[in-house]
Amino acid sequence: MRQMMPEVKKIREKGGYSKNFYSFFLFGEVPFLEEAKEILHLKLWNYEELGGSKDGIGIHLRSLGEIQEVLGEQTWLAKAVPEEEAGLFQKQGYLLDISEEEIQIFTDTKEGLVYALATVKQLLEEGEGFCLPCITAADWPSIKYRSLSVTFAWYAGYGRFGFDMQLWGLEEWKQFLNICSDYKMNQLNMCLYGYWPFHMKEYPEAELRGLKMKLWNPESENWVEVEYMHPNLAEEFLPQLIEYGHKLGIQFFAYIGLNSYSGGYSNAHPDQRMKMPKDSHFINDFDSLCLSDEKTIQYLKQSMRNIVAQGFDGIDFEESEEAYWYCNCKTCRQTFWKGCKTPEETLHAANTWLLKILYEELKAARPDITIGIRAWRQPPLVRSEELIEEMKASIPEDVVLFWAPGQYVEESEFEKWVRAFGRDRIRARDTEAIGFAAGLGRLIRPFKWNGLRCEEEPITQYIDEDIRQHRGSVKMHAAGINGYLFEWYGFFMAFFAHAYYSWGGEKAAEDFYRYSLQAVFGGLADDIYFVMTQMFTIHESQLNIFELEFPFAKNKVEERDIPRIQEAIEVYPVLIQKLDGIIETLRLDKRNSAFALHFKKWKVSVMRSRVIYDMALESLKYEKAETEEERQDCLRRMYLQNEREFEIIRENYFDVNPVTETGTASCMIPYHELKRCILNRLYPDRRQEKPVYLGVESLGWMWF
Repeated sequence: MRQMMPEVKKIREKGGYSKNFYSFFLFGEVPFLEEAKEILHLKLWNYEELGGSKDGIGIHLRSLGEIQEVLGEQTWLAKAVPEEEAGLFQKQGYLLDISEEEIQIFTDTKEGLVYALATVKQLLEEGEGFCLPCITAADWPSIKYRSLSVTFAWYAGYGRFGFDMQLWGLEEWKQFLNICSDYKMNQLNMCLYGYWPFHMKEYPEAELRGLKMKLWNPESENWVEVEYMHPNLAEEFLPQLIEYGHKLGIQFFAYIGLNSYSGGYSNAHPDQRMKMPKDSHFINDFDSLCLSDEKTIQYLKQSMRNIVAQGFDGIDFEESEEAYWYCNCKTCRQTFWKGCKTPEETLHAANTWLLKILYEELKAARPDITIGIRAWRQPPLVRSEELIEEMKASIPEDVVLFWAPGQYVEESEFEKWVRAFGRDRIRARDTEAIGFAAGLGRLIRPFKWNGLRCEEEPITQYIDEDIRQHRGSVKMHAAGINGYLFEWYGFFMAFFAHAYYSWGGEKAAEDFYRYSLQAVFGGLADDIYFVMTQMFTIHESQLNIFELEFPFAKNKVEERDIPRIQEAIEVYPVLIQKLDGIIETLRLDKRNSAFALHFKKWKVSVMRSRVIYDMALESLKYEKAETEEERQDCLRRMYLQNEREFEIIRENYFDVNPVTETGTASCMIPYHELKRCILNRLYPDRRQEKPVYLGVESLGWMWF
């Protein structure tokens, strides 16, 4: 029998197989039978031939109350489901019984049916038609809310226009929802940072449309200026997407800033921004609005109304990481600063005030909406129980938490939060591996072994850390987990981890990686594992010549790194060969063809890395050069290598040039800033002083 992802909780093999069949037909007397038939149709998205009428096998849909009468399995089931998870079994669980002649699914909910069908799909064996192993299985999640934070728009118009899933239309998003459903995830927290990707007729200047950008034209090898519009504004589909997801039991939360990157309003109206202290050296004055201005409050209220109108089930507010300063206008000084000793305290005071205003606005628009918050993420990371109680008292009692401690602290700190806020309010922890990895300009570094001495880095956001925290959440019976997936292509292993451990998987991380690859990719597993463990990523900012601070990759290339770089150069042809084989095989696999683009992303990253290795070695030669002529030669070679890497980038990616809408140039692709650094050394009399920051998301983490 095939390995399952995630693993089924309890399964008994009865021996033998079902009859061969070519289609499914569903019947039963449950109250949601018609909806169940539509669910079956949706679940067959990559098995469309099973939706026909030829030589079918029946799926008999029954209620949980019929188990003992039909199967006599009540005693076994009672032992199978722990008392503390009985509620999850009732609401999202199922019992699956496959015999030679039919499939029986016992569940009381549409969600249970969705997950039962996901299991059936993984059990399918193809030959002369299809067949299934005869089994009885009881299955249910260990976590009620199994969410992913994904990007519908991420700093759009501020630090970029869009990449990866931010450029999708309806069909691509539906395919992603189908994959989420197949692996039993049930919530998306859709990041809407930056210009709004939906209609704002009251504030059209805040919409993600009409922004000028340059696209590479390979036909004539020139840049063409165009105006960008978010796909959902070009042809609105977000409400339809949410409706589709609801049929699969997936909820949708709008993941937005609590007065940070809230639409394009602060760029269109820079006078509405918070006011920096005099002679300030801080860079970012563009993400937040002055809350002492009534026009700001009216704009934010209307934004909430428009978000609710899209059909979202909840809101995930995030408090800005940038707590080094707060608005210094006269009114804010007299109000929010009053009684506060630090800018961070002032930020919390102002945001608490704003949260209560927006809470009322949201509840008025939709009384049953769930409101959550990501707050208190700055030091001190260890807090007294008294301080945690003060935090709890500062927000409405039904506001849930989409952040709780996990990194840089003992597990006992998380347990304090669970005791204080209660299990039902804990929906996430500090599991942001692919939030940080997505900031590397499309280079791949999900694991410590993929990077330059990552064990020495101050930021420790990697997949193994996400796994450790998920297991802690299951242990404490938290209501939810959340896994960041700010970049989809190339980071499927993070997705598998969020799905596996939130369902209750218990394998050690290393065992899980191999297990999941085998479960999903079968015969390709060994080659994928080889590439996954051999990819070596040096970010361009890690060259010593690169002057700008980049907190997500602080280590610089040193002489001691030469052997590791040489190993990576030697294995490069093998990686390319294996990736070509993986891509070709998946493109021909109608069940898993959706994963082919993940390995194309890997291949482009490996190709770029090969050029970066040469730049890294050249940068070390530059540092040791004894004459100016030698240094100039090194710089010229690095300049050409940087250009060669950018050729790969512009041929493969859409959004590769700096964005300057805020007045501060920003681009995730380090090419532009590295070029500035090289040219400033080659031609010191023509220095370019203004840097190109590596994504505005990095600005909030300079304290690391």
